[in-house]
Amino acid sequence: MHILMIECNPNGIAGIANALELGHDVTFVSADPDFYLGASPLAEAAFAHSRCDVIKSEKVFSIDELERLAKEVHAAKPVHGVMTYSEYHTVHAASVARSLGLPGMSVDGALNARHKHRTRLTLRDTDVRQPRFVHVAETTSGDAVETAVREIGFPCVIKPSDGTASLHVLLIRDEEELAAYLAELASVGDYGRGVTRIPDIVVEEFVEGELVSVEACVLKGGEIVNLGITDRNLSGFPYFIEMGLTYFRGHPLQDELFAMNEKVLQGLGIDFGFIHAEYILAADGPVLCEVNGRLTGGIVPQLMELSSGVNAYLEVIRQALGERPQLPIPGDVIASGHWFGSPVEGELVSIGFDRIKDAPGFIEALAYAKPGRQVSRLSKSNFDWLGHLIFTGKDRDEAAGRVQAALDDIEFTLSVRVAR
Repeated sequence: MHILMIECNPNGIAGIANALELGHDVTFVSADPDFYLGASPLAEAAFAHSRCDVIKSEKVFSIDELERLAKEVHAAKPVHGVMTYSEYHTVHAASVARSLGLPGMSVDGALNARHKHRTRLTLRDTDVRQPRFVHVAETTSGDAVETAVREIGFPCVIKPSDGTASLHVLLIRDEEELAAYLAELASVGDYGRGVTRIPDIVVEEFVEGELVSVEACVLKGGEIVNLGITDRNLSGFPYFIEMGLTYFRGHPLQDELFAMNEKVLQGLGIDFGFIHAEYILAADGPVLCEVNGRLTGGIVPQLMELSSGVNAYLEVIRQALGERPQLPIPGDVIASGHWFGSPVEGELVSIGFDRIKDAPGFIEALAYAKPGRQVSRLSKSNFDWLGHLIFTGKDRDEAAGRVQAALDDIEFTLSVRVAR
């Protein structure tokens, strides 16, 4: 079978490697393939594989150009499935699948999930609880953001409608922070790898509460299967950097979250594929945070496999090929992970895990940064992570407790400048 992969994410390169191992052909289209060579240890071997064809196209973010390219690829070697693990390219994958007559999410459903203002507006008149919000459209001036903030009031959350990885998502508490945010955002025209930022902004009321996500899969015919819940610990405001996660079943609000998730996906017209939706557990019940029309990212697919025995990356491919996927529902073993960053700015000397590897439940300790790299203090987004740990346990508390304890045993050495 021939799979057309439209961009990816670093961890998703594992999916390409899995597909090649199963004997599938993969055509990978990317604006910057070299990005993955530097971000994934699996990329070099996958890209060099005899059944992997890597196409570099700076126009991959243009849907018209991408559809034209996909039809050329399809004419040369029939494509059997179209997919992506990239949040930025979910609408692109849906559009190409539609143009080739292959399985995929409806384009409207993909758009409703991809753009946060569309999510809010589409569900505004339903019984799905959302924060109060104002959509600042592309036709309005910069002053409209300030007007929207005053309508919602401080504190509020401002986010680009098409962002990901918590980039440029900020809790705004006063006029000074608002002015600084707008000045910084004005200089952001793209997210790298040819991904152009749309100008739409969403201003929302700040809702306090635990952040969790519901991982789900929409099967052929629109059947929604809620798989499990991932709790998501944040680093601390005003930023929204995710730091720790545990994938499990049995949350006290699971039934309410699963029922709400079905309403959200149906309301947005999301009719195909693995879906990741985030909820804030406010004092009076769950509030929808956002929806992503693709498999959950980061290390969560790895946590899924440890608990369920099912490789979610591979099941995305199987579903794109028209097969019924196996579902990674949490089992008796629960997996928890935690990212870590630097407490200060400096030059990385070493990251050591020797004191961790014999601890109960240890699965993995991985450093993303190499010695000699200049690192910044963990502050603004998920891109500040320097590595992660993964542990398992018999339940949520044991797995999360083990990974939290192990953080204190990382041997982390930096070279920093003295205060002058």
